[in-house]
Amino acid sequence: MNEQENLLAAETEEPEVPRKVGLPRFFELLGRDLWSFFRASFLCGLGWLPGFALLAFGLMVKNPVFCLAGGALAGLVGAPFLCGLLDTILRALRDEPGYWWHTYKMAWKQNWKQSLVPGLVFGVFFGLWAGMLFTAAEMDGVPASVWICLIVGLFLGLGFFGYSFLQIPLVDLPLGQRVKNAALMFLGFFPRTLAATVVTGAYWAVMLLYLPYTLLVLLALGWWLPCLISSMILYPGLDRVFGLEKTLRERRDAEINARLAADAPVFDTKDE
Repeated sequence: MNEQENLLAAETEEPEVPRKVGLPRFFELLGRDLWSFFRASFLCGLGWLPGFALLAFGLMVKNPVFCLAGGALAGLVGAPFLCGLLDTILRALRDEPGYWWHTYKMAWKQNWKQSLVPGLVFGVFFGLWAGMLFTAAEMDGVPASVWICLIVGLFLGLGFFGYSFLQIPLVDLPLGQRVKNAALMFLGFFPRTLAATVVTGAYWAVMLLYLPYTLLVLLALGWWLPCLISSMILYPGLDRVFGLEKTLRERRDAEINARLAADAPVFDTKDE
């Protein structure tokens, strides 16, 4: 059976197997793409490290200027690397083939400019939030309303910016449209938003609260674990809005048709 017949058989005789969901899907992705996740996560950590170091210094010396500057630096430098990690994860969720380093470099070049403004705003937000958190932790008699505001603020920030960053590797849209989409998806898929935000917030709370004991765990799991779990939770909503799976199927069908046309026999109908 030649290549053309193989492709036709795959399309006509064997129906597409539904993807696994939940934990089976999670472990399937780990078995196939763990090394790609780890490498992209390691680069992401390096990108955010300088800003986080400055932010930590600002918290140590109790200087809000250093906190804000550290957050801004972390967001500006780290956001392109975060989008590179998210691109790696989203390609895995779509089961897209490709050599990781090639696709990572391509995504980094395409997305770094779009990630700067969201990264800067998120960095300033996080620096301000961290400064307020550590200030409140050192004060006596802090009202419960302050802690509630800090928790709600973190939830709003993680949820909104989560949708903002996930759009960057997927679609090429103006900043204003991405902001609008993030707000609408935040509210429209609120149960998924809540679940993804709780996972992300709980993970980083454990990692940061128990430093330096969690350093080895952080080196192994880094950024990829919370990003993978939250992306799996939010992906159905993104697919519903942007038609990701439909676009991917159409692209694959076009590639198959192009290969069939290229391999089709050519008959010479001219009279000899």
